Amino acid sequence: MLTVDFINVGYGDAILVRKDGFHMLVDCGDCTTGDGGPGSARISAAEFLQQEGVKKLDLLVLTHLHRDHSGGLTELLRLVHVKEFRGNYLPPRSFWGGAVPVPQRFSAGARCLLESLNIYLGALKTLEEQGTKITLAVPGAWALAPGLTADAFLEDASVFDRQSAIWQSVLEGQADSRELEELDRFINNTSVRLRLCCGGRTVELPGDLYADCWEAHSVAPCTVVKLPHHGHRDSMTARLLEMLDPECAVISVSNTRTDDCPSAAVLELLHRRGCPVHVTDAVSLDGVSPVPHRSVRLSVDPAGRWSVDATPAQTASA
Repeated sequence: MLTVDFINVGYGDAILVRKDGFHMLVDCGDCTTGDGGPGSARISAAEFLQQEGVKKLDLLVLTHLHRDHSGGLTELLRLVHVKEFRGNYLPPRSFWGGAVPVPQRFSAGARCLLESLNIYLGALKTLEEQGTKITLAVPGAWALAPGLTADAFLEDASVFDRQSAIWQSVLEGQADSRELEELDRFINNTSVRLRLCCGGRTVELPGDLYADCWEAHSVAPCTVVKLPHHGHRDSMTARLLEMLDPECAVISVSNTRTDDCPSAAVLELLHRRGCPVHVTDAVSLDGVSPVPHRSVRLSVDPAGRWSVDATPAQTASA
């Protein structure tokens, strides 16, 4: 049995993949989940794993260095041992465990990136001390567990080269707010995109990759797609949706967003195609009041039969 939990971390991504004793986490939410009010059952990735009895991860994947995907690393690594880590950027080892200044004169986006980098530098040192295998994510087929594989995709090398150059300047004490704002504009397109394959079913986990970026490629149909970038207007186009032809969509987003997220236009695209939508937080769709839930859970049995349900707000066992 494969289970994929899209954890309700508020505004952010954290996705727990389990099959026959194998455990993988893709992203880990932000530093805090924020307050979703009495109708929300937000939970940190670390607390969710603790409630589920998960004490070790065979693989931790960080799709990209935005804080709503990487901020939960510090709390997570206090509670969980990680066997292997893969990310889209590795700074020189001499900087692991260090920290860079976060100038208040920099823009909010630039400061947020610097905060994310500091969390990451600390996490890399902790992982190293745990004996974790630390590697760059590479495109191609990943063998995860018997009957479970992932196809990994990365965009053109030029975006990763530029990301590395900007981060290196920061690490060398030459941080430039304009360069960090540039990185903030394209860092979503450095996301590691994973396509899980199990029992004849496929699950797309594209991080925050903008739709106009990956629709330029040949994209095969899938069973379930986690919408990139939390359902923003840039997360989906009619062309990409036609190629993916999903039977179900999941959106990881908080119930307190006020910036058309999830986008009404994107929801209309999905509605016109007859694609059911599940949202991680207590977001009302079609006027239906949501029941508070800790995650949206996809289950796939050995015969390939699948279902999507919301896990209840109370503590659950593994």
